[in-house]
Amino acid sequence: MEPALTWRDIGWISSICKIPVLLKGVLNPEDADRAAKEGVAGIIVSNHGARNLDTVPATVDALPQVADKVAGRIPVLVDGGIRRGTGVVKALALGANAVLIGRPYLYGLGVGGRDGVQRVIDILRNELEMTMGLLGRASIQAIDRSVLWS
Repeated sequence: MEPALTWRDIGWISSICKIPVLLKGVLNPEDADRAAKEGVAGIIVSNHGARNLDTVPATVDALPQVADKVAGRIPVLVDGGIRRGTGVVKALALGANAVLIGRPYLYGLGVGGRDGVQRVIDILRNELEMTMGLLGRASIQAIDRSVLWS
């Protein structure tokens, strides 16, 4: 939330960190391109739950253009709205390399602690595998935009 932070600062942070730097909150394809050029290890397509600016697009709407612009140069993760295995498949089909979940694991934690979190992960994995089977996709790499209805 620091308004004085610049792209030059992002490049500098990436150059001195001993751990990978991921840039979260990327919705604009041009920002994604710039992030890749500044040396970040990856980007997270996120609108922060649209809490900070309620007019931003849904992550699922921004994801395809961001992923296309990055064109595999850095990993693209997506955060927001993933609640089922079908949502994981959709995000992967739209160009995400991975998905992040927030509320589902928090719900599991609240209901059942560690076992609840494991149950949420198991449910998502089972739904993902079932969806892949129904789509005839044997691997994550085989998921592409052709699995989506237009």
